[in-house]
Amino acid sequence: MRKKVKGRAWACFFLLFMLTGSILAGSGCRQVSPRQLHWRMEEVLVQALQSDDAQLRCHGLESLAELGGPQAATLIQKELSDPTPAVRFAAAVAAGDTQDHTQRELLENLLYDENDSVKLAAAYALEKLGDQRFKNWYDSALIGDNPQLAAHSCILLSKLGNTALRSDSKENLWRVLNKPSQLPAVKLQAAEALAHLQDEKILRNLLAYAASGYADDRLIAISGLEKLAAEDAYSMLVVLVDDPQLEVQLAAVRALGTRAKEEDIDLARRAIRYLDEIGDPVATARVRGLAALALGRAGNDQDTTLLYQALADQSMYVRVAAARATIDFLRRRYQL
Repeated sequence: MRKKVKGRAWACFFLLFMLTGSILAGSGCRQVSPRQLHWRMEEVLVQALQSDDAQLRCHGLESLAELGGPQAATLIQKELSDPTPAVRFAAAVAAGDTQDHTQRELLENLLYDENDSVKLAAAYALEKLGDQRFKNWYDSALIGDNPQLAAHSCILLSKLGNTALRSDSKENLWRVLNKPSQLPAVKLQAAEALAHLQDEKILRNLLAYAASGYADDRLIAISGLEKLAAEDAYSMLVVLVDDPQLEVQLAAVRALGTRAKEEDIDLARRAIRYLDEIGDPVATARVRGLAALALGRAGNDQDTTLLYQALADQSMYVRVAAARATIDFLRRRYQL
């Protein structure tokens, strides 16, 4: 039986960055400066890459790719030789996202990696650098019997976009979605990928997933709905802000971003200090991390202190989520 919230679902929302402080004259409200936030965010991301937890290293790489810049490229390069396949996969994807040509030789070597997902990620990165050799690399993985390879291929095709080389990506993703024996998790990933490629026909499927009794389905649906411009997609996000599960509410607030109401942002402000009623540290971290991510997309200047505090949370998972939220916040408010 599937759990109500899977680590994969809330983790696919996680990603990372930094700061210093100032006092608002006469207000009595301490506000953290953008510079302080940025500094602290970078510090957290470096710590994430030094963690023994491979998942944290993956989250750190995703955020570094979003941040970009020479320092990020240097840190990403080191992780291309990580002993854990999942980290090498994340590093190769990050190298492609930053389009760092200095890593071409290392990426060429990863085409011969012992792990098939890493090979696909290396091909993705090289294609982002202009390599045209890999048009058919994802075909067998998409329709094959390995669900991990199929899901990874869906993600990579969505990130490669609607280029001339990838003119058949939507068709291939629909083939994944319509495969009779396909696992529900892979179908969800294909649906999200189609939304990223702006295929409005997927809206009906996403609305069905958004009405699922499983929170992980609703979380994935939110990630797709936010990519579509249709009014029905926006309306469903508004509905999901009132979902019975707090994690889903926070994900919907993040997806709404600047369209979120003040009362919805207040939900995230309260949740960033959440304590699970039975003291479960994983549940506490999950909610706090999603709250930070929501503030990154929807919060305003009064929320810098909350983000800074989240960057110092006792949970490294919360700190890494707050780092990603800080990137979103600084980019939106200060054109980082």
